Amino acid sequence: MDLSLKNFKAVLNKELIKKAGKNIVRECDEIEKDSFQAYVDENDESFDVAISIDNKKVIVNHSCDCNSKVGFCQHKTALLLHLSKPEGRPVKGSKRNNQLETLIEEIDPAKLKLWIKEVLIKNKDLELAFIHQFTSQQKKYSPADVKEFTRNAVKAVIKNRGKAEVNEVKKIVELWTEIHDTIVNEYCSQVVDEAAFLNVDALIAAVEDTQATIITSSNRFSKYVESQLLKVLVSLQQLSNDESWFTACSYFADRITGADFDLRTYYLSFLVNMLNNSSQTRKIIMINKLVKQYTTNNPQAMYHGNIYTKALFGLVKDSDLFETYYKVFKPIRFNNDYNEELIEQLIDYNHLKLAEKYCQEQIAANVREEYNEPYLQFLKEIYTIEKNDKKLAGVLQELFPLTFNFDDYLFICGQMEIEEERKKWRTKILTKARQMPAIYRNAVIFPFRLMDYEQNYKKMIQYINATTPYNIVVAYANKMILVDKYGFLKALLHKNDDFSDMEDHEMPASLEALAQILEKNYDKIELQAMCNIQKGGWFSKENMLISFLKKRIL
Repeated sequence: MDLSLKNFKAVLNKELIKKAGKNIVRECDEIEKDSFQAYVDENDESFDVAISIDNKKVIVNHSCDCNSKVGFCQHKTALLLHLSKPEGRPVKGSKRNNQLETLIEEIDPAKLKLWIKEVLIKNKDLELAFIHQFTSQQKKYSPADVKEFTRNAVKAVIKNRGKAEVNEVKKIVELWTEIHDTIVNEYCSQVVDEAAFLNVDALIAAVEDTQATIITSSNRFSKYVESQLLKVLVSLQQLSNDESWFTACSYFADRITGADFDLRTYYLSFLVNMLNNSSQTRKIIMINKLVKQYTTNNPQAMYHGNIYTKALFGLVKDSDLFETYYKVFKPIRFNNDYNEELIEQLIDYNHLKLAEKYCQEQIAANVREEYNEPYLQFLKEIYTIEKNDKKLAGVLQELFPLTFNFDDYLFICGQMEIEEERKKWRTKILTKARQMPAIYRNAVIFPFRLMDYEQNYKKMIQYINATTPYNIVVAYANKMILVDKYGFLKALLHKNDDFSDMEDHEMPASLEALAQILEKNYDKIELQAMCNIQKGGWFSKENMLISFLKKRIL
């Protein structure tokens, strides 16, 4: 069904129409016959929306700059709601344009000039656009000029205020686009010309200054810079001469770090994007330059130093240059993702001592035990490679309460020469495992693996409780039945269900397997008796196993 001005309320989602009704439609114009354009405000955001309809009111074209992936967004729907109201239809643009054209033809030029002058004096943004429009072809701009008219555009819209509303940011960007396109296009035609680059650099710097000083919830400033740099990126990628390419890229690389130890993140992102789409030869040349520059700076003292380090590390790693520059990069406090990548690379390239040093430094600085796990795992890997059993046993003792890895438990015990020491360690770990919450599944499973290793299945039966997963009961059920057939049945009867059981997607299969084991080892009367026993006390609700059995045998 075609969407039209008549049926859209029936066709579109009711929730979408409800959300659209909260938007504000303003400055709705009929720019051509049955072609409408308006601003639609959603909270603090403002969007350009256009809709065209045919003579049957069917929508033939529609657009919105919200970039929504939904076919028909709430802003377009808001304009439809506006147009569907009798008072919502604007005066047709054709009539208004005809009247305007007639007035322009008939008006006295002297009066028109005087009126334009008065309007421009009152509207600084229009004045700036007017000056640029009629002088841009006559003047060669300098970086100082670029910065000045970039700042003037901001003042023209918000004067000296330190805050800009969303629609004001949009107006500023529109002014910038009009006056900056000439600068950017000129540079794109001659990307190796340093003078042309310096104008673009002044443009970006002025926008960065605006972002730093103007408070706004809009992200249009960032998107604007990215869109301008994308034009430059395309032009640079088209350079076939490596020397010219390196010269042009160097203009950006030489200015990654700005004043006051700050990082110009736009340039860094620009270069990363450039190198990710460049040949290996070009990557190596530029990365060598960037690393050399990085080592002359102090990233720890920079405001965005961590971004600098991670971006350069990523370039080096992805370009297979880590072996050359592995000493350049250091861990970053409280940045485990980066630290783990760095240490992993060091281990891969067999720089084990440095990897060990970095692990120990992070462990010493951490305030909570669980933060140590990734670094202890790396130490485990390092000492395993080095075949240093003594150090490995020490690390595993620290790691074990975080993992409850049974193979590690056996290794630790094997390194303890004194029996009394082994017994104390066993008791300590078993107690800790029993005290761990049910969400730590390895800790819950550990006592069962230990009892199986020690072949103490009578004790294992005593460990069946609410936190015991049914699949673990299944794994050792036959062995427990052999040592205490009815003690096992009693433990199952009194088992309560933990919340984690409810979320176990394998639960039906576990219950089916356990039911089959019970039916094989107990007669039907015994199972019926078990199902009919009424539990008492606080936890009187039957567990899932009993409910499952009742459906099978009762």
